Amino acid sequence: MSSLRGILVLLITSLLLLTNSKFVFAEGSKELNANGGYRAFLTSTLTTSQSNPFPTLGTVKVFVRPGEVLYLGSSAQGIDNGTINVRAPDGSTYTSGANPTIGLIANRAQEVAGPLPNAGGYNPYIIPVGATQGGVWEIDFLSPDWWNDPLLPGTNDPGQILAANNWAQNDNTAYISAFDVSVRSGAAFVPGRAYMNIFNGYLTDFDAPFNPIFKVVTKDGYTYDVNNNGQAGNAFAFFVNNKGFRNAAGNATYQSFNSSTNPPVQDPRIPDSGTDITHKIFFNNPDNNPITGLPTTANTPGGGTTWLLNTPQSPTVSTFTFTGKEGTPNIAGTSNSVASAMGGFIGFTTNQIGSYIINLDINQNGSFTDPIDRTLIGSATSGANNVYWDGLDGQGNKVTGTVTFGAGSMQVMLRAGEVHFPFIDVENNPNGMIITRTNGVAAPNDIVYWDDTNIGSGTKSPANGSSSATTGHSWGSNTYSGTAFGNNRGLDTWAYVISNPVLSALTVAMKEADLQVVSVNRSNANL
Repeated sequence: MSSLRGILVLLITSLLLLTNSKFVFAEGSKELNANGGYRAFLTSTLTTSQSNPFPTLGTVKVFVRPGEVLYLGSSAQGIDNGTINVRAPDGSTYTSGANPTIGLIANRAQEVAGPLPNAGGYNPYIIPVGATQGGVWEIDFLSPDWWNDPLLPGTNDPGQILAANNWAQNDNTAYISAFDVSVRSGAAFVPGRAYMNIFNGYLTDFDAPFNPIFKVVTKDGYTYDVNNNGQAGNAFAFFVNNKGFRNAAGNATYQSFNSSTNPPVQDPRIPDSGTDITHKIFFNNPDNNPITGLPTTANTPGGGTTWLLNTPQSPTVSTFTFTGKEGTPNIAGTSNSVASAMGGFIGFTTNQIGSYIINLDINQNGSFTDPIDRTLIGSATSGANNVYWDGLDGQGNKVTGTVTFGAGSMQVMLRAGEVHFPFIDVENNPNGMIITRTNGVAAPNDIVYWDDTNIGSGTKSPANGSSSATTGHSWGSNTYSGTAFGNNRGLDTWAYVISNPVLSALTVAMKEADLQVVSVNRSNANL
């Protein structure tokens, strides 16, 4: 009886392993094509275009520990100039060369199976990780014609292919049909290690639905499921950052961008700088094993470091202060001229970086939403912040006379986990992406925001956002008719976690100086 029980346990365990095999055998194009729709080929080129303003050579990044092993594969391996180039954190470089078999993913079945020794797997290009090589590695998947533009006439276009169907890797092209980055630790493959900073995709048609579910991780530790849910763009770019499109001052515009040429965003290919952050796009849920999983930071090629997996903290704001422009606490001077309105500095302390929202109840009626009320929005650093208010109301007029802001009439909040999803040159998105925050305060949460009103007939989300699962950010239709709302444009969708509002406990006086010019009687002057 006991032997029978043992056999049953073994069978159940084997079935569970087979059931979950798709999560552990490979990371890359397999995940991108696991949810129906059409195959998006990975663009691998250095040519800049309206669809591809930030080109890469199909770059994927992966965290590995010393003693682990990288298993790499590409459908372009050994075809024309197709190869795999690798950079390690210690400066070492590797290449699979022109070998037509080692590192080649030859068909859909091998893509799904992953690398050998998996049954039916492809023959991987293998790199053991040395004792000093732990950290983030960078892998370039070079296409057969990587210096070219995949949309140029005369290239060997693959045509529309359903995600689950067989595909071919054509020569004379600048795309990759299939790619894989697998990490093997001991006898097991470890998912949740590979990610991208930008995905440049090619669907080969304007109405082919794209259905992958990306796993996005923000620097402050929030995780988002991004279900593309049938968005359709012939060739497009997708990345995630903390500001979306920026204005001249470097702050978020909270609007889409009516072009795809030179979009005003942080270049997703370069390291983060100051308050500009590019979040990471994983193929699987990030490896959160507390011992062997992703660390908070890791070394990168070139001698730098990058963040990986942090524990999210609820955003908080404290220590509200106000100092007039002249330096007087709780008092600000004004003048009769709007041009010379003075205002003051609103100070507050935050526990993390994010974006602040400061609301001023100008008419003192207990509401912050009247047209005359003023809202200030910008980037906040972790720690002390000072934001200048110019003394103008929400309609651009100077706050007149001597006005006293009572306690509670100034409010500040911090938006953390802020994440923007700019899609470049996606013609149609008829269903709207489903974006769900999966951890942190009140998770799961699928509220998103957008503002396309600067683009023709574009719409705007309600002030409190909208459920992306029911009435998300959508545009266009399932049929391409030669023009489309998202064509050659950057459409931004964003989400965030908002702190509890902090109301000022201060009484702030705005005092206007009423200067009077008195004539001087020369007869009475002491000459």
